[in-house]
Amino acid sequence: MRIAYTNLIDSASSFTVLGTATGFPITNVQEQRLSVRYRSTSASGQTIIIDLGAAQTVTTAAILGHNISASASASSILVSANSSASFTAGNVIATLTRDANAIVKFFTGVSFQHWQFSIDDPSNTDGYIEIGRLWLGDYLTVDPSSLLDFTVTKRRSDMVAFGKNRQKYATPGENWRRFELSFPATGGSMLTAIQTMYDAVGNHSSLIFCNFDTDVSYSLVYPVYASVEGDISFRHDNRQRYFYAISLEENK
Repeated sequence: MRIAYTNLIDSASSFTVLGTATGFPITNVQEQRLSVRYRSTSASGQTIIIDLGAAQTVTTAAILGHNISASASASSILVSANSSASFTAGNVIATLTRDANAIVKFFTGVSFQHWQFSIDDPSNTDGYIEIGRLWLGDYLTVDPSSLLDFTVTKRRSDMVAFGKNRQKYATPGENWRRFELSFPATGGSMLTAIQTMYDAVGNHSSLIFCNFDTDVSYSLVYPVYASVEGDISFRHDNRQRYFYAISLEENK
């Protein structure tokens, strides 16, 4: 299980893009709501260069709330890094696999100040690239994890009312997932890391949650942009080891 909760892009000092559609600035990728999006003026050969202000170690790259089409080739979404804002093929750190939900890639950590996302999607019928959130940061491996003891609930925000004769009046809403995770007795540095994560994000900040690390084939638990809901309670087992549970709800 992996959780990425610090997004270095949120404090980036500058961005450089090829073109921006009116009303959809690149700074929208720093907004937590995925519906607030950056939009390019073309879908072909797009690059987004991020200056982190100083060299920062990155092990996670993600593109969330996007319109990248299924026709994008297997080598058309790249992440590069360099000590300057100039990039060549030798600066490619990772190739990202297109997914309709969340594009997430974990890799061996490297430390650079300048990073670039490259997206080439010439067959995109929208004629542009749209992104709700770009992500660069580190990830936390939760061990022992909650690989077996978890519940996924599909939820909806439909507004439904019934008249006295059981006539239904409804306004369709959105669907999202709720994850309820229970963890075995945990202690030491792992317990400290969980507390540090919760102190940082609380219920206010979104994170990336991957229940099966790099495996995205499980339809109910593919990587998700979510936030912690409620408190985290720790129940003592013995010798300063604690059982605990975390609830997450998908964000859009």
